[in-house]
Amino acid sequence: MMPAGQDAAGERDRDASPRRPFPLIRLARLLGFTEHRCPVCGTPVDAAGKDLSGPEAGMLAHGLCPACARALRPSGGGRCRACGLPLPWPAAGQPLLCGDCLASPPPWQGLALHGQYRGALRRLILRFKHGGRPSLAFLLAGLLLDAASCLPLPDAVLGIPQHKDHLRRRGYNQAHELAVALGLMLSLPVRPGLLRRPAAVPHQTGLTASRRRRNAAGTFRADGVRGLRLWLVDDIITTGSTLRAAGEELRRAGAARVDVLALARTPLP
Repeated sequence: MMPAGQDAAGERDRDASPRRPFPLIRLARLLGFTEHRCPVCGTPVDAAGKDLSGPEAGMLAHGLCPACARALRPSGGGRCRACGLPLPWPAAGQPLLCGDCLASPPPWQGLALHGQYRGALRRLILRFKHGGRPSLAFLLAGLLLDAASCLPLPDAVLGIPQHKDHLRRRGYNQAHELAVALGLMLSLPVRPGLLRRPAAVPHQTGLTASRRRRNAAGTFRADGVRGLRLWLVDDIITTGSTLRAAGEELRRAGAARVDVLALARTPLP
């Protein structure tokens, strides 16, 4: 796990502060007594953007400004249907697999990915993950829901678990918050107890993909998943080593199907 305020590339976001506002300030914001600002760019948000429609109009309801709502459109272009990496060649017809996924297929059947880890999406994830803003889970879950429209509905949803020491430091598990929001939106059971993380993993920032895989191997324990179809949720795919280890453990324990939902994929270093 990375230090608070630091993204997958090891950079620190100056606006991402772990401090939460005092209760009276939070209450004033809820009652509309303070100026509301876009969580991505910080500009004041008013009634502008009423001409937007579809998913972008829904984003305005979560407090985004029109410009950032447009910037959060799903990114196009061909990418691997298993890991989400951009492909070096144009994809025509059926989604293609990258060379790594052809050589070593991941343990999940489907992937729902909103976009690449950059721009407005990156800034929003940083606010959510390191800025003490778990309330952004519903906005981000809406992005995941659009991306997951091609996946069959599961029997249960769960987020990638954190070790208890990591959870204590941050105060919340962003993957679990996303899973809870998805479960509420779709009236699906959220079952975090199906997958545990009894072993802590060293900080992965700056490590190679092979080293990340070695660190993640054997860190998860699944129970009670036999015959279940599951959605496994995470915020960012960096190398995929954590998701691969979790997916392999779920399949080993008898899960009938595992699909992965993630907000963003980082580029290869």
